[in-house]
Amino acid sequence: MVREGRTTLRDVAAAAGVSVATCSYVLSGRADRTTPLPEPTRKRVEEAARRLGYKANTAARSLRRQRSELIAIVYAPPVGPWLDRLTWECEDVAAARGYSVIGVPVRRLDRAAQSLRVITRGHVDGAIFAPGLSDELDLTAARRSTRALMAFSDTLDLAGTDVVRNNARSALAEATTYLIDGGRERIAFLSHTGAQDARYLGYVDALHAAGREVDPDLVRIGAASREDAVLVVRDLLDAANPPDAIVSESDRGGFAALQAAVDRGVKVPDDLAVIGTGNTREATYSLPPLTSVGMHQLDFTPMVEALFARIDDPQRPARELSMPWVLNRRASA
Repeated sequence: MVREGRTTLRDVAAAAGVSVATCSYVLSGRADRTTPLPEPTRKRVEEAARRLGYKANTAARSLRRQRSELIAIVYAPPVGPWLDRLTWECEDVAAARGYSVIGVPVRRLDRAAQSLRVITRGHVDGAIFAPGLSDELDLTAARRSTRALMAFSDTLDLAGTDVVRNNARSALAEATTYLIDGGRERIAFLSHTGAQDARYLGYVDALHAAGREVDPDLVRIGAASREDAVLVVRDLLDAANPPDAIVSESDRGGFAALQAAVDRGVKVPDDLAVIGTGNTREATYSLPPLTSVGMHQLDFTPMVEALFARIDDPQRPARELSMPWVLNRRASA
């Protein structure tokens, strides 16, 4: 018998012939038991909940657990396929723990405080800050307001924050040095915003190590958009003294450079070597395949697992995870 009024968890458990704890485990969407729950038991609980019209009180559950069961991924648009991969893997791990994932875009730094209110007001249990943001924002308030914080940064040192090190500066220096050693004389740099970030500084490091100075005419903004990058590279190739190599802060800019080279009848890599950043899947089948700086394989599962470990134990010592970028050499350079 089910009493009149709102169907409760105890009603569903009785109808399914299981304990209230087992019923709660199934209906919360969790899957973190050491011994997996038998599938017939799970289906019996789910069927009983549907038959009785049970609606979970997620607000009450979150209040009891002092958890929001939300994870935020903070990023600066536009983004590449690597963010899709990070989101997918984060969703897979989150779903197994009864969590959901939300995206928080930060387009302008002067509006970042407003964008980050979902974090600084304590509405999420954990947050991942994508590359390029951690070094531009003060994450102190975000760290105080959430159980766990994970940031991509080669320089950040914030107590209680787990950090992913990509070694972007040394990786871009290696890529530029590779071009210099190959005899390239005029190496252009395609930037996202013109900021002197780790990628640009790696480019500068390599030039200085080779006794060269930065030519301002060869440093251009355009890597954030394929459309902008095509126009910028066309302009570079139309100059009286065009570059013989291009390093782009994104694979997006690298693909645009390949397109612009075709438009202008410039042979790659004979007349123009091109290196992108990101090592996206498209880099392996572009024409020609794009040499790219980035993780050799995109696997973010260890860092997502580390984020949830901190959610479970916010007092655990901070960790540094090494996910180094490397130069993935292909035909474009």
